[in-house]
Amino acid sequence: MTAERPRRRRFPWQVVAAVLVAALVYAVIVLLYAGGLRESSNSCVQVVQGDESDLVTVSLQPASVNAVNQRLEFQLTLFPPTSLLDPDGFTANQKISLLTFPVDGSSVLTFAEGEALGSSTQSDYAKGIVEEWPFDSYRADLTTFAFTGEGDDRIAVPTEVCLDNSVPGWQLQTSLVPSKDNSVTTAGGEVPLPTVEIVATRSASTVAFGILLLGLMAVIPVLVLFVAISAYNGRRKVEATLTSWIGAMLFAVIPLRNFLPGSPPVGSWIDYLVVLWVIVGLVTGLTIYILAWNRWGTRASPRDPAPAPAPAEPGSP
Repeated sequence: MTAERPRRRRFPWQVVAAVLVAALVYAVIVLLYAGGLRESSNSCVQVVQGDESDLVTVSLQPASVNAVNQRLEFQLTLFPPTSLLDPDGFTANQKISLLTFPVDGSSVLTFAEGEALGSSTQSDYAKGIVEEWPFDSYRADLTTFAFTGEGDDRIAVPTEVCLDNSVPGWQLQTSLVPSKDNSVTTAGGEVPLPTVEIVATRSASTVAFGILLLGLMAVIPVLVLFVAISAYNGRRKVEATLTSWIGAMLFAVIPLRNFLPGSPPVGSWIDYLVVLWVIVGLVTGLTIYILAWNRWGTRASPRDPAPAPAPAEPGSP
C-alpha cells in the first residue's frame, strides 16, 4: 500500500484577487496623478478682434482657488506687441492701459510712456458650492481689454486672454460668453466685448484620492463590527486590550477626515453620508464588544473572608 502524497496547499484565490485589485487601484491613482501633471497648459481666447501683429496678450497666472471664500486669485500681466514697445523691448512707447472688472483690486492697470511693464495681483469672485466636495466647481466671469489713450480718445486694441492651467489639484478652462451690454471702440468702430468665463474643477487625481480615502474610512467600522460580533457570539476569545484598538480607530476618524485634499468644511455631504456613519459604526462596535466582555470575560474571584481576630489571653490588658 503506497502512502498518500501530501496535498499541496493551494494559494487562496481571494488573496490573488485582492492583490490584483490593489495593484489596479494603485496604477489608476498613479496614472491620474501623472496625467494631471502633464495637463498644465495655456488656453487663450481673443476678446477684441484685430490684426495679429497688434495683438496684446493678457496673461492670467492663477495662484490659488479659494473654495471656502469663493475666490480665484491670479497674477495679471500685460504683454504688448512690438509696435507698442520701445526698442529695448520692455518699456512702452506710449501710454497703455488694461481695464479688468470685476476684481477686488484696482480695475485699471496703466503703464505710462517709457515705463517698464509689470503685473498686478488680483482676485475675482468664483461662484460655487464647497459643500459638494470633491465634485464642486467654480465659475468666475471676467471682462478685460487693453486700450491706448484716455477719455474720448480711448481706443481698444486687439486683446487676447491666456490662462495658465497650472494650479495644483485643479483644472481650469476658459471660454467666451457673448455680452449685449458691453462694447468698446476700436480703430475700426464699436464692437461688442464678450466676457471671459473661467471654470475651475478639481482634477481627476484629487477626486480619486478623496473617494479612495473615504472608501478606506468606511472599511474601518466593518472590521470593528466583525470583531465585536464574533466576540459577542463566542466565536472568538474576548481580549480586553482590543477595546483600546477600537477606541484608537474611533479617534482616528477626524484626522483622516481632515487629511482629505482641499479640506472640505464641516457640513459637506461626506459628513452626512460617510463620516457620521463611520463614527456610528465604531461606537456600535465598541458597545457590542463591551457587552461581549461583560458576557464572556473572566469573572472576578470572590474575596476570601477576613480572618477572625484571635481571642485575648487571660490577664492581658
